[in-house]
Amino acid sequence: MRRWLAVLALTLLLALPAAPAGAEGPGTGGRRVVLEGEQAGPYVLRVVTSPTPPRVDNLYLEVRVELAASGAIVTDALVLTQAVFETEAEPSLQAEATHDIAPIPTEYAAHLPVTATGVWQVTVHIEGEQGTGEVSFPVRITGSTAIGTGLAVGLPVAGLISVVVLFLWLQRHSQREQGETPETRGNEER
Repeated sequence: MRRWLAVLALTLLLALPAAPAGAEGPGTGGRRVVLEGEQAGPYVLRVVTSPTPPRVDNLYLEVRVELAASGAIVTDALVLTQAVFETEAEPSLQAEATHDIAPIPTEYAAHLPVTATGVWQVTVHIEGEQGTGEVSFPVRITGSTAIGTGLAVGLPVAGLISVVVLFLWLQRHSQREQGETPETRGNEER
C-alpha cells in the first residue's frame, strides 16, 4: 500500500508544475490572430490578441508592421493603440505599442487594461517614414477566469487521482477473487 501512495504522490507532483495558472503577458493564455495582411495606408498589419478570450484588465495586442510595397518588416514606427467601449460608458484607453514586451523582437506589443465586459472597438494607428495608417476591429472582452483556471488545474489532477484509485481497487479486487490476501501471500513465501 505504501508503494501505491508513493506512486500517487509522484503522479501529483509531476502533474502540478504543468499548469501555468498565474501566467500573464503577451502571448500567454492563448493567442488569436484578428487581422492578417490588413492594409493600413502604406503598411500591412498582422494583429494578434491575447489571452484567448481577452478578459477584463487583460488585453494584450501584438502588432507586426510591414511595408505594403516590399514586405519589409518595419521596426522604427510609432504604433499607438486605443480601445473604446461600445457604449462609451467606460473611459477610452490608449497605449503605445513597443518592442519591450513583444514576444517577437521585431513586433510591437501593448497592454490595454480594459475595464468592462462587452465589445470594445480597438484601433491601431501607425506613423512611420512611409506615412500613416490605421485599422480598427471589435474585440469581445469576457469576465474573470478564476473558476476556469481552477478547473484547468483541478480536472486533470482529479482525473489522475481517479485513475490511480481505480487501479488500486481493481488490483485489490483481483487479489481477493484469486483468494490472495496479504496474509496468504506471506505464507506462500515461507
